[in-house]
Amino acid sequence: MTWPFENDTHKVEKKLATQSLSANKQRNFLAGIIMFIASLLLAFSTILLCNATIDTQIISRVDNTQEILSVILGIAIVLLLTAGIAIKNIMYISILQRTREFAQLRTVGATYRQIKAVIHNERKQLSWKYILGGLLLGFLFNCVLPLKLYLVPSVACTLLSGAFVWFIVFWSFRTPAKLAASLSPMAALRTEEIKSAKIFKKSSRINPNGLAKKYFFSNRKKAFYTLLSLVLSGVLVFVVFSVVSAIDIKELVRQPYYENSSIYLKLNSTAAENATLELMKDSPFTEELKAQIENISGVTEIYPSKKLDCEIVVPGQPENRYELSINSIVGTTSFETQLVEGDMPYSPNTNSTIPIVINRASPYYEKTGLSLSLGDHFSASVNTGMSTKEIDFSVCGFIENKDKGSVFYTTPEYLDFLAEINCDLAWYICTEDMQTKQAVEEIKALVASDNRINTSIFADDLSEYQAYFYNAKIVVTAVIVLICLFAFVNLLNTCITNTVIRRHDYALLEAAGMTKVQIYQTQSAENRIYFFGSLIGSCVVGIPLGFLLCNKIAEIPGLSYISYRFLWPFLLLYFVLVFVVHIVVTVYQRHILAKQSVVERIKAIE
Repeated sequence: MTWPFENDTHKVEKKLATQSLSANKQRNFLAGIIMFIASLLLAFSTILLCNATIDTQIISRVDNTQEILSVILGIAIVLLLTAGIAIKNIMYISILQRTREFAQLRTVGATYRQIKAVIHNERKQLSWKYILGGLLLGFLFNCVLPLKLYLVPSVACTLLSGAFVWFIVFWSFRTPAKLAASLSPMAALRTEEIKSAKIFKKSSRINPNGLAKKYFFSNRKKAFYTLLSLVLSGVLVFVVFSVVSAIDIKELVRQPYYENSSIYLKLNSTAAENATLELMKDSPFTEELKAQIENISGVTEIYPSKKLDCEIVVPGQPENRYELSINSIVGTTSFETQLVEGDMPYSPNTNSTIPIVINRASPYYEKTGLSLSLGDHFSASVNTGMSTKEIDFSVCGFIENKDKGSVFYTTPEYLDFLAEINCDLAWYICTEDMQTKQAVEEIKALVASDNRINTSIFADDLSEYQAYFYNAKIVVTAVIVLICLFAFVNLLNTCITNTVIRRHDYALLEAAGMTKVQIYQTQSAENRIYFFGSLIGSCVVGIPLGFLLCNKIAEIPGLSYISYRFLWPFLLLYFVLVFVVHIVVTVYQRHILAKQSVVERIKAIE
């Protein structure tokens, strides 16, 4: 006798997969939506970041590839956890619903491999259209953005995104497929009856809350997957919004504007070697220009920023040479408040030894391995613009400013004494508040024709950054909403599936004397465990994690404008969202039960 599954069964496996997909449209739609969102999110974000990186490298000549790759990797990991667990949970629940189907296949001779093949055929037929749709829409979204689209890198990012989402789907189907294939015919046929019996075992008195707890703990694995997916999504939401809301835009923009200046003029040097030095030899920062700016109504002060390059040799290590710069102190009063040890370099009558303040928090100082103390002397070869001089320096003070990479500071007078050229790098111009706009416009017009000067205006930069972060918050919000959909679609599937599976149980309970209201209370109580359990888990993990992450980011040099703020408005909104979704799911569950009478549900074969 030849069993149905003894010969080549590839066509049969595909046909069974097609029939299963047709018979489980609701489950397939929920899983497909998650695949679609995952593809859209990953394709959109990777293409956007790729194009932004290329633009930055072309315009600013900055290599930030490593940072961008880290961000993309983070997004991919988040998708792997949230989308992967959500799809895995949907398929796991689906397998539990179809134990009789798999039992019948095993009874007629289907092997372990063939059952797995049926599940994997379902994956292939289900996933490709949703993944392609998400990738295409993610690509089209980038086409309509104002950012320039680089076609070849964008297509490459789309293909890589598709491959990664396909991997997520493959990983998500793997465990459910093994579960389905490992069920023996008799065990599969008994699965539902055993689980139903466990619910009522040792239950002399049944009430809605107790029954809800028993149903929840009847399948701990399913409950764990669902709660984990929800908590991960909630934690991600709290962390991202914590970081976004912690950015002080005004403080960020203010960083390069020393002494609360309204505008600064800087040498328009490029990344080319010695470009700044060549501009200093033919400096646009003349005494004549300074006098013209000082005569503009509203200008209160001009703070020059000077710089000379030097090379130091670590004592006892002649092979270790480090190229650093000596910067002038901009704003004596504000700089003095930064001193953690020693005094300012006040020695205008002594020029044989140059007093200097060292920034101990600079990573470049740590890199040199120097361990200097107050009063220590060291020598450095200073490039004065026309020649190189060996200068003796004495340490007079220390600051610890992690936002500045510069190591050595001294007064502008000492740099003027050392330099054989005009070593002004920038002018920071302060204005009266009431006349700022007019004064800035006059200064801008005064230097507009000189391409050696680059002009930066605080008001313009602030407006630009505010618009940028406003758009960024919209994008981040959209991304977070998409990620939250993974969890809520997963939860919706769980709650609806619970109702469908337990229609027979609920009918028996009604026949035994429970009212419809008590049945509804049971459903609502179980839903509350999922919803508010995930809400509490998200808050308990997400809020402290957001706080710690913001503090760690703020410790990174240049990122001190990150300051954590507790998310009261967002926390309230998140609570309202969870509550509303809970109400919607509960109402929909009641609608499912109301479709059939008690007798019809008792007769139904699960």
